[in-house]
Amino acid sequence: MPKSKGKSKNGYSKKIKNSEPCNLNRLLIEQVHKYEHIFSRSDNFEDANLSLTSDPFTTCKINNVLESGFLQLLRDEVCDMDFVEKNNDLYKFHQSGELNECELPHVRSLRTMLIKTLKPIISKMVGAELDDRLALFCGRYGRTDYLLCHDDELEGRRIAFILYLVPAWKEEDGGNLELFETDKNGNPGCVSRRLVPSDNSLVFFEVSPVSFHQVSEVLADKTRLSLGGWFHGTSLPRAQRALIPAQPGQTHQDISEDLFFSLLNPIYLNPETQAEIQEKFEESSEISLPQFFSLDKFEKAAEQLRSIAEWDKDFTPNRRNFECLPSSNWSGPVGDLALLMSSEPFFLLLSNLTGLKLHALAPADSDGEEVESEENGDVSSPTCKGRIRKLTQGSYSLIRDDDLGQAEFALDARICLNVNGWRLEMGGQMVYIARGEDEELVTVQPENNSLNLVYRDKESLRFLKYVNSSVEDENCGPWHDLDFTYYE
Repeated sequence: MPKSKGKSKNGYSKKIKNSEPCNLNRLLIEQVHKYEHIFSRSDNFEDANLSLTSDPFTTCKINNVLESGFLQLLRDEVCDMDFVEKNNDLYKFHQSGELNECELPHVRSLRTMLIKTLKPIISKMVGAELDDRLALFCGRYGRTDYLLCHDDELEGRRIAFILYLVPAWKEEDGGNLELFETDKNGNPGCVSRRLVPSDNSLVFFEVSPVSFHQVSEVLADKTRLSLGGWFHGTSLPRAQRALIPAQPGQTHQDISEDLFFSLLNPIYLNPETQAEIQEKFEESSEISLPQFFSLDKFEKAAEQLRSIAEWDKDFTPNRRNFECLPSSNWSGPVGDLALLMSSEPFFLLLSNLTGLKLHALAPADSDGEEVESEENGDVSSPTCKGRIRKLTQGSYSLIRDDDLGQAEFALDARICLNVNGWRLEMGGQMVYIARGEDEELVTVQPENNSLNLVYRDKESLRFLKYVNSSVEDENCGPWHDLDFTYYE
């Protein structure tokens, strides 16, 4: 039969040919009685067919899943697929479309085997009823791609699985499946186990409130190809987790007049310049103000930050990972900049630059609003929260709907120091999106001595884009930022 090329209705590159049968490892099938209810055991297990570990949560790896002839044909088929880049706060990699409707012959045969042969075996091993719903995708990770800490929980997902189609792989290549330990409240902590991808192996585990895992950043010039997804059934029960309360801000601090004026570029104290900036800000709710601090003060602060060795780790893997300078060490030139950004005259300056009422002397949006506020007994008490961060490879923050601190009207002010040779693909941007959407509304790039102001409402969320290993390759890191948020 002659071969022809074309596109299936799903957009996959399709070669018309007969498929080889997809057979599961024969030895596994013959010895399946040994593995019944294996997930209920508390100890580890290993033989020629599979290995099972119970810590931090039960995970099983099946070896030599597919026959070699079929495996190569399947690999050729998926390599010819169309992939779409997936890129947000949680991940960066390429993914195929949903493969349930894919008519590529070897993908179709694999799908049939997963449902008809493997699903009943996994069901007996786990001791869980699984239905015939299957979610199946192909993921392709290249250098600097990753998938950060998550638990896979979604209604109906019962078993997560990954079938690896990879070249020879070592732990130092990155792209490892990393499993997180959890505390008594079910919150993830440190990586407890690291599984290195191996060709023609399939890893699976129960989706549960503690199944936190990630794909670490790929560090080698290799392609980490896998087929994965979920078998479905009744979800495991999940306890209601408390919302994260908003942390209180602080009112403005005192600063001497001489210090205040010595730290600022005088152009931003000009009333005409302030009026122009406010007009632009009110149009877009964001603006970047270059050369904001006086040059000598900025350079001294940058030099001081480079010399600081002791930083506090702020690491909650499903929320954020970066280092912060303890507020007790906010001294010297860096302390002066932080004091400025939390001072009373700076609140007034921000009011003049943005039109927000962050100071008693700032005009209200309208006389009517001011009168109404007074009649209701509302007294304006602007506050701010700030931190000084060190950003290196692996720094990030994730969007969390349960973080009440993100559900407030606020003005974000960020200024970076020691940015050296930074490029867009390195990460480290502050990205703003609308709640429930992936499209970026505002993206703030790291830039030395540029004050970036962004106003967000209760439906706007922000995250720090993962900083990848290319900053180390190019010797561009670390860099630092002063990250402050103001509330009317």
